[in-house]
Amino acid sequence: MFERSFHDLKRWNPLIGKVFYERHPQHPEQIRTYRMHWNGMANKITPMISNWHTAEPTPEMEPYHPKIMSAVATQQATHQGDFY
Repeated sequence: MFERSFHDLKRWNPLIGKVFYERHPQHPEQIRTYRMHWNGMANKITPMISNWHTAEPTPEMEPYHPKIMSAVATQQATHQGDFY
C-alpha cells in the first residue's frame, strides 16, 4: 500500500497554508488575516481568523474575498479516514 504526504495534500488543495488579508472598513491602516490551516483530526481546512491589528500585508498575502470562506465551508473530504 502506498502512502500520501502532506505535500500531496497541498498540491490537491492549494488553499492549505495560504494567508489572506482584509482591510478594516473604518480604519484602513488595520487588517485582519485569514489563515487556511489543515486540521488533520477533523480531516478538513479550518480557517484561523485574527483580530483587527495595525499592519501592512506581506507580499505573499492575498486579498480576502467572502467566497473563499464559502468554498472552505462547503468543501468535502477527498478521502475516507485519517490523512497521514
